[in-house]
Amino acid sequence: MNTEFAYWVPNVSGGLVITGWPQNTDWNYEYNKNLARTAEQVGFNYALAQARFFGSYGADKQLEALSVANALAANTEKLRLIGAVHPGQWKPGPIANFVATADRISNGRFHLNVVSGWFRDEFTRFGEPWLEHDERYERSEEFIQVLKGLWAEEKFSFNGRFYQVDEAPLEPKPVTPPAIFQGGNSPRALKMAARVSDWLFLNGGSLEKLKKQIRQVRSYAKEFGTKPPENRRQRLCHCSGNGS
Repeated sequence: MNTEFAYWVPNVSGGLVITGWPQNTDWNYEYNKNLARTAEQVGFNYALAQARFFGSYGADKQLEALSVANALAANTEKLRLIGAVHPGQWKPGPIANFVATADRISNGRFHLNVVSGWFRDEFTRFGEPWLEHDERYERSEEFIQVLKGLWAEEKFSFNGRFYQVDEAPLEPKPVTPPAIFQGGNSPRALKMAARVSDWLFLNGGSLEKLKKQIRQVRSYAKEFGTKPPENRRQRLCHCSGNGS
């Protein structure tokens, strides 16, 4: 199995971890552009821009994740960029068009991290309802289904609980099907990964815990008649971050 390396794009102030130690990263775009080019030169494969809208863990300034990821893709040649998006704050139709556009700008190097959400204030203070845990993953699953449908079909229709689409066209299509990333450790998150996602972020833990989660995703995929993420593309594990 090949090992690939990724880094968190510091598109927020205050660093990327909860710590009292001084953080030396800079959230400004010029710093991030230089960092991405350096990461590409030394062999990093992926860069993930996180989505934050209100300050948490000292991150009181935030550059929007999709914009930053797209800009970095336009200023690199090999590095694959992952932009984060929160269903509920965004609608899948415009995001499908954004990603198809970014796919062409990056020559197939733009991907999407669908974040079901854990920070209540980022929804309620923008006037969006706060859903229960499993409902947030249900919404994310529908979000991904709509994305993939719009990217694949000439005219796509969908009638779900959260999203309804009526013979919607999307042109141009992505040249390269973008990969869908997600995080989460709960049974509902693992079920979503088994059904619709290409990559699953795992939040760390013992080797036995990780093996158990991987076995569970494979079991769900067998139950649903789908291919687990490592067969659709590969599985990526990281050891920090939020998600449940």
